[in-house]
Amino acid sequence: MTEDEIEGHIEAINTQKRKTINIAYDKNKKLLQSIAKHTEKIKEGCKKLIEETDPQLTEEGVQKITKKGKIYFRSLKAINAFAHSVDGHFSDFKVPDASHKMTSSELNQFIRVLSRLINEVAREKNVADSIMGLDFMIKKRIIYVPLSKLGSDLNKIRDLQKEEYIVVKALEDLIGLSTDVKDILKQIDTTKEELNALQNEYEVLGTSNKSTEKEYTLLLENPLIQESRKRGIRMTELEIEIGRHLNSFKKIFKKYTREVQRGTFSGEFGLVNTALAYEKNPVQRFLGEEAGSPEIVELLEELVRVGESNLHLKQKNINNLNRELENIKQGIMDLRKKEWHDILAAKENDEASSEFKTINAGLKKHEKELQALKDELIEKEDEIALKNKEISQLSESLSERRERAAEIEKAVLEIQD
Repeated sequence: MTEDEIEGHIEAINTQKRKTINIAYDKNKKLLQSIAKHTEKIKEGCKKLIEETDPQLTEEGVQKITKKGKIYFRSLKAINAFAHSVDGHFSDFKVPDASHKMTSSELNQFIRVLSRLINEVAREKNVADSIMGLDFMIKKRIIYVPLSKLGSDLNKIRDLQKEEYIVVKALEDLIGLSTDVKDILKQIDTTKEELNALQNEYEVLGTSNKSTEKEYTLLLENPLIQESRKRGIRMTELEIEIGRHLNSFKKIFKKYTREVQRGTFSGEFGLVNTALAYEKNPVQRFLGEEAGSPEIVELLEELVRVGESNLHLKQKNINNLNRELENIKQGIMDLRKKEWHDILAAKENDEASSEFKTINAGLKKHEKELQALKDELIEKEDEIALKNKEISQLSESLSERRERAAEIEKAVLEIQD
């Protein structure tokens, strides 16, 4: 949507409803003149009543009207108080310049002020009327008549607001929409520029990321690194194999140490320490043992011996302990342990070289750079998504204003002159 579309709606209303617009301003002018005239009459009437009644309420004045009775005196006080009150209300009331073409919001605000003023005066008028006697019927007309006409003018200006001024308000709303459209279009242009900048930054980061990944891959393909990684993988495989044999006994190791510590039965201090170590990390403890693994052999033998009587193990668990004990005694587990240590020694030897350290440092550096680039790319993707969302929302706002402008024009043009 463009500003020209809004201008088209404004021009259509100005052209087809020119007469109604002129009538609105002309009626408003005449009503403001009438309200100003009646306001002045009310002020003059208040002044005249005050000048007339104030002296009668002095000590000397009261003595002169004593013969007229209490009802007259109460009525006099009531009309005097009413005149002072109305004079106070109208002292701050300003009627807008009749030559000024009021906006719909100005008219609305003026109607609210005038309505509130008339309502306040009406409440005080009712109080005064409930007190004043027939003697004051003529006196109070000096204020009551222009007040009545002011009320009539309020009704007329309200009708004006609901009728001809609807067209004026429609034009003002369209002008407001035109300003909105101008601001939104400017925001869209600015947001698109920001989006383009972000997309360029994203492309630069992507290029840098690809370049770093290529360098990282070349370092990974170095024979020293490849061999070191293969060795690391094999060591992990051996640890998993060893763990398959020993990890299942962790609960039995824990049960043994707990029962000995409770004093359920006696056990050697060294065996308890071995059991504690194997409970915590069976694989690393086994790899740390010397050839033949005497500690785990002794512990398994002890567990087989006390398993049924003291630990109340199931026969299946005792059979598993016997099977593992036999594997270890036959050296099957030691073969894995030896292979693991041989690989570790070779791995440590290669990794001690300056060439490996240089290449590995490069790998770590590139890994750090790749992670930072990945984080930046994700951040840029989020920012780009946010900008696209902003553009979409701004476009929706334009569509809403297009629909609103069309609705305003249609509603106004349907009004019968």
